[in-house]
Order: sequence, then structure tokens, then C-alpha cells
Amino acid sequence: AVIRILDDNTKFGMEDTHRIKSDHEVLSRSEFKEIHVLRQLHDRAYKQLGTSGGGNHFVEFGLVEITACDLNSVKPGKYFSLLSHSGSRGLGANIARHFTKLASKNCPLPKQVQHLAWLDLSTHDGIEYWKAMNLAGDYARACHEDIHRRITKAIGSRVLCNINMVQAGCTAEMCVNLNSQNLL
Repeated sequence: AVIRILDDNTKFGMEDTHRIKSDHEVLSRSEFKEIHVLRQLHDRAYKQLGTSGGGNHFVEFGLVEITACDLNSVKPGKYFSLLSHSGSRGLGANIARHFTKLASKNCPLPKQVQHLAWLDLSTHDGIEYWKAMNLAGDYARACHEDIHRRITKAIGSRVLCNINMVQAGCTAEMCVNLNSQNLL
């Protein structure tokens, strides 16, 4: 049952998307209208919301034992949990590629170190880069939220605690107390 839930509610790779698309407030952000490169990526971001890329990305279940800490008042015990690792899909990579080209043009460096070019954050391009990359981080978080929402709904449970580590590309949610043994 667990493997089927994962198969039915996760999508991996560049082209695999959900048949029923989700919406998320991040897709309505003004940056998608204001920044040219983001306007070009919006439709793709919509289609890929709630999916994971390839490579080292994963979604899996596990058991977590909470001994003594304050995680949204979760009591000590063993919990069935969901862990996902993915990123901003192609959004962040395309943003980085676009602004790296701009930086290379605006920051002349010797050819062997041209890939280290930067944008001054007090310039128009620098500000757009900063806004776009922050949006990419928020989009990565939205993808995790959608993945976890779909799976939590499929197992008929509720989230007790969400540990979100976007910097590390990882989101974990404690979903179900162990009394749901029929899933194991």
C-alpha cells in the first residue's frame, strides 16, 4: 500500500507531471510578471509544481522516534514520517543560467575565471537576480508542500509537525502516529 501511495502521488524526472495540477500562492507572485526570465518560466513552473527532479531527489516514508523536544508540541513517541528531497525544479537552474550570462557580460574577468562573475545587488540586474532566486526557494518549498499534501491526503492522515529545510533541499513531515499499522 505504501509503495502504491508513493507511485500514485510522486513524479520524478524532467517531463513527468501530475495529471491533476495544483495551484499555490507562489505562482501568483508579482515576480513572475515583473521579471522577464520568470515570465518565460511560469507555465513550466505551474506544470511541475509538486514534482521532483531526477538524480538524488527522493520521497520516502520512515519511522522517527521523538524523545524529548518541542516540535509543535509533538509528544515523545514513534511516528510514521514522510521525507522528501528536491529543489526548485528547472526554475532555479534557468534563473542562475540567465543571470550568470548577464554577470559575465557586465563583470569582465579573465576567461579561466569568468564563471565567477557577479552582479552588484544595488543594480537593476542584481536586484532582479536576488528576487528571482528567493522566488525559486519559495517555489521549492511549494513543491514540497504539494508533495506532502498529496501523500498525506492519500494515506488519510494529518500533519503533526513540519520540519522544513529548504536550504538543504529537504522537507520532513511527521504525518501519522504509529497506530496506522495497516500502512506498514
